[in-house]
Amino acid sequence: MSEPGSTGSLVVSGEELAAITDRLGREITEDHPEGIVLVGLLKGSVCLAADLVRSIEVSCSIDFLCLTPYGAGGQRVHLSKDLDVDVTGKDVVLAVDIVDRGLTVSYVHRLLTERGARSVDVCALLDRRVKRLLPVELRYVGRTIGEEYVVGYGLDLDERFRNLPDLRVIDPQQMKHAPPASVELLFER
Repeated sequence: MSEPGSTGSLVVSGEELAAITDRLGREITEDHPEGIVLVGLLKGSVCLAADLVRSIEVSCSIDFLCLTPYGAGGQRVHLSKDLDVDVTGKDVVLAVDIVDRGLTVSYVHRLLTERGARSVDVCALLDRRVKRLLPVELRYVGRTIGEEYVVGYGLDLDERFRNLPDLRVIDPQQMKHAPPASVELLFER
């Protein structure tokens, strides 16, 4: 058996995530009776977007954007997958896994607004306010968290752990060097 904490401590169960996405879907439905374009920010929002689109009870198209970092230390972003849907004159809900510094959300919000979206609301599964550099308005928030490193339900560490059915806090330094057996323990319930 591994040391306590090395397999990650459960923060939000799969059942709680289902309740959160159902609540967010109801709120979006109530606020946008004419329908929306749901834009997921890849890759972290895949699980959230999939669950949200099933919870929204108004007309809803879905598309994805992918931003990749470039430059020294990843200080800038590059649009590596653009939208296929025209957002001109439409209400857009941007689904993101986690908002911390606010830089990415601010950039995408501005991009969608410049493309003529009638409105752009942000739906964040997790809001990490303690790291915020830019003020961003989050209309829909699943949970607020602190500085802990969270994986699962689309959130990753070096492309690992996205497929966990729940959210877990891990020590990134410990998990980067963990053998596969330690990783498998994350899936134990």
